[in-house]
Amino acid sequence: MPDLMTARDIESKAFSRGMRGYAMDEVDEFLDRVAEDVQEYSIRCNELARKIDRLEEQIKEYDNLKETLQGTLLMAQKSAEAKEEAAKRQAENTISEAKLRADQIISEAVAVKDRERREIQRLRQLRQEFKAEFRALLSKFSSLADGDEEARPEEDEISR
Repeated sequence: MPDLMTARDIESKAFSRGMRGYAMDEVDEFLDRVAEDVQEYSIRCNELARKIDRLEEQIKEYDNLKETLQGTLLMAQKSAEAKEEAAKRQAENTISEAKLRADQIISEAVAVKDRERREIQRLRQLRQEFKAEFRALLSKFSSLADGDEEARPEEDEISR
């Protein structure tokens, strides 16, 4: 890329004089005006270059911020997913433990019911045995009592 002319280059440019050349005052005046315009354009270009640099720096900052926010969002999503998964596992564990405990309670209740049923059967059996023994005892006492009454008249006759 060729070097650009500066306002100083234009101001210091000297032309050779020819015979029917241009009017020197007009050429000098035009060159002064061109030099001023070039100087103004140079200033504007420098300002625009600085503005472009600032904007490019802002773009870099925004890109960095964007990357940071995307990373933060990704971490937040992963964290939320992990927490959701942990909550699901916790819920499943709680449900499993509750079902297991319910099964244990039911098993214990069935075992108690079976023990109570056996105890009731045993007590009914004891009652039947007791009734049978009691009837047998009553029958024996009744027989003894009847035997005493029969034996007493004989005793009464003997004692007379």
